[in-house]
Amino acid sequence: MGQFSLQPKIWGLSAVDLHAAWWRGKGVQVVYAESKFEPLDGAEVYLLLPKDRLVVFDLGDVVDELIWNMAAVTTFTLCERDTERYREEVRRSADKQIIGISRSYESRDLTRVRMELTTDPAYAEVWARGSRGQPYFEAPVGQRSDSNLDGDLLGHAFDSRQADEQRRFLLWLVASWVDLPRVLPDIVEIEPGVFAFEGTLLPEDGAVISPMWLGFPSGSRELAIHVGPDLRYDQESQENSARSARILPIREIQIPDGRRRKRFLPRRTVYGVVKRVSDFLVAILAIIILFPMFLLVSVLIVIDDGFPLFFGHTRQTRGGRDFKCWKFRTMRRDAESMVEELQALNQADGPQVFIENDPRVTGIGNLLRKLQIDEIPQFWNVVRGDMSFVGPRPSPERENQFCPAWRELRLSVRPGITGLWQVSRTRAPGEDFQEWIKYDIEYVRTASLLVDLKILLRTIRGIIIRD
Repeated sequence: MGQFSLQPKIWGLSAVDLHAAWWRGKGVQVVYAESKFEPLDGAEVYLLLPKDRLVVFDLGDVVDELIWNMAAVTTFTLCERDTERYREEVRRSADKQIIGISRSYESRDLTRVRMELTTDPAYAEVWARGSRGQPYFEAPVGQRSDSNLDGDLLGHAFDSRQADEQRRFLLWLVASWVDLPRVLPDIVEIEPGVFAFEGTLLPEDGAVISPMWLGFPSGSRELAIHVGPDLRYDQESQENSARSARILPIREIQIPDGRRRKRFLPRRTVYGVVKRVSDFLVAILAIIILFPMFLLVSVLIVIDDGFPLFFGHTRQTRGGRDFKCWKFRTMRRDAESMVEELQALNQADGPQVFIENDPRVTGIGNLLRKLQIDEIPQFWNVVRGDMSFVGPRPSPERENQFCPAWRELRLSVRPGITGLWQVSRTRAPGEDFQEWIKYDIEYVRTASLLVDLKILLRTIRGIIIRD
C-alpha cells in the first residue's frame, strides 16, 4: 500500500487501511493493480481494484453471480449512487454554540469503476502485476473463466489520493459500520454510536452526538462539540505516532450471525428468511380475505372524488432502489401542487409534511386514514418484495438526503407498512424529525422477529384503542 498517502489517520490507520479492514470483515482481500500481492490466510474472495480506488457496495449483489455461474472471475462496473457531492459544516456562534448546519453542493460526473471479483489467488496475482502496458483487467488468454454482471452495480467510489475523498469515505464508514470492533478489537463503543480507542475519555465540558469516531486525543481540555456523523482524526504527538489499532486476521474475525459456519460469503439469516416468507404468505392471504373491502373502498372513493382509486408515490427501498408505494387515494387530485402554498401550516420539523385537518384530504380520505385502511394496497408492495410489514417508513430520495448516516442505515433494510417510529412517536413540536431518525436507527440495529411482533401488536392496539 506504499503508493497511498497515509495521512490523516484515525487510531493510527489511514483511509486505505480502514478500507481493507472493512472488506476483511467480509472475508474479502482487496488487491490493487500494480501492487505487491500476498494472499491472506482465510480470504475467500479477492476484490481486484484499480490503484487509488476505495469502493463500498453490497457484496450480495454480485456474489451469487460468482457462485452460481461457477466463474473464476466476475467482471462488473460500479456506478456511484450520488451524482452530487456536498459538504456539511456545523455553524457555531462566537461562544461555540451550535446555531445550524450548512450544506454546499458541487456537481460532478457520474463515477464509474471497472473491477473484478475472483476466488482464485493466482488470478489475483496476475491482476496485481498489471501495468499500463497490460491492463489490470485483462489476463493472458487461457487464464480466464469469467462472467460479466449485467448492468451497473450501485455503490460508492472514492479516490484515495485526495484528502476530501478520503474524508468522504471515512464519513461513510462512520455512518454505516456499526460492528467495527469485530475487526478492530482495540476499538470499543464508549457510548452508543461513539467508537474510540479503549480508555478514551469524553470531554467533560463538551458534547459528542453519535455516530462518531474519536481518534487519539491530544490531551487538550478545551470545549469540544462533535456532531455526527463525523470523526476526529488522531492528534499529532510522539506517543500517538507509535500507536495503531490492530486489524484481526481473517481467520480470527468473528463471523456475523446467520452466516454458514466457516464461511464469510453472504448468507441469508434465519431472521431474514422467516421474515420474507411470512411477509409474502400473510400479504397474499390478507389480499384474498380483504378483497371485498377493496371493492367497497373503491366504490366510496369514486363516489366521493372520482378516479384514480390509488395513489402511487415514488419511494426508496433497500439499497436505494425506487419503487411505487401504493395507497388508496385519500387526497384531492391536485394535492401535490398544493404543498408549497400550504408549507406555512406544516407542523413537521423535518422534510415530511404534517398538517392537522389537512385541507387536501377528501371526505372519504379522512375516514380511511382514521381507520388506517388507506395503506392496505401496500400489501401488494409486500408481495413484490419492495416492502415488509415492519420496517422504517418508506421515504422518497429527497427526504433520505437530509441525514447521510440515517439514510445509509434505513436503506439497508426493506421499509415497512408500520414501524418503531410510527408506534413510538410523540409528535411533540420540533421533535418529530429527530424521533424519526432515532427510532429508525434503533430499529435497524435491534431488528428481530420478537421486535417485529411487538411492533405489530402495538400497531393493532393503536388501531383498536384510540388514545
